Amino acid sequence: METKELWSIRIDFALKPNDALRMQIETVMEALGIALSSFEDGQGWRMETIAEAKPRVAEVRAALKPFGIAATIARLPQRNWVLESRKGLPPLKAGPFFIHGEHDRDKRPKQGIALEIDAGMAFGTGRHETTMGCLKALLRLKKTHKFKRILDVGTGTGILAFAAWHLFGQPVIAGDNDKDAVRVAKENAGINGLKKHVRIVSSDGYKAKTIRDHAPYDLITANILANPLIALAPALARNLARNGRAVLSGLMTDQAKDVLAAHRAVGLELDFQLRLGDWSVLVLKKARR
Repeated sequence: METKELWSIRIDFALKPNDALRMQIETVMEALGIALSSFEDGQGWRMETIAEAKPRVAEVRAALKPFGIAATIARLPQRNWVLESRKGLPPLKAGPFFIHGEHDRDKRPKQGIALEIDAGMAFGTGRHETTMGCLKALLRLKKTHKFKRILDVGTGTGILAFAAWHLFGQPVIAGDNDKDAVRVAKENAGINGLKKHVRIVSSDGYKAKTIRDHAPYDLITANILANPLIALAPALARNLARNGRAVLSGLMTDQAKDVLAAHRAVGLELDFQLRLGDWSVLVLKKARR
């Protein structure tokens, strides 16, 4: 991505912030620009947002004031800084999955499942605890279940939809209400040779006709946020098959109780829960009557 003018908003930490604080700061930083990178740089932890226009110093200060931290703002030379920031992300292994960016194609192992993920403006590089937790939940379900109808709600980069196809060998429908996410997911499907197997649609939750026409689903994944999960609980219950499973994440462990209560109210119950740091994954099923 090249523009006439690019600016960096950078925070350098001596140590990696705890998960809850990191997520809060990342959310604020992401809103200040077009691309966010957050990674260990060998000397500490760096968080950097790239903006297309000169940031307003007062706006940046106000955004970061609640955290008691300051950012460095600097103009960048004309380069593809989005791509440069991705090069700082190392490949990741999760069970049989090897998740990498374009710059690490030469590191793909001969065995296992390689997924090339370009995040762009979408969430889901595989490096966040919630995405990792969902992958672990899918691997656990693989040992006991065979799913035929699969849906990924809020697909982001498409990573969970691609993983589900590789694990269960069945067509997957993936939806997102963000146009950039839909575009990125479609591009990633092409990169990974999955255009014929993963159908990506624009949808606000479960509202798209394609999603409604193929319901109910044996497996539903939704790695979004706690409040949207709570709001979508009734729709999830309507779209989940009797013996199906729903993998939900994007929630802090202290939010799990509220998310679970909302789904219990519509006839679902907990199958199992995974915890990764401050984050949780809930795997739900229809409650026994």
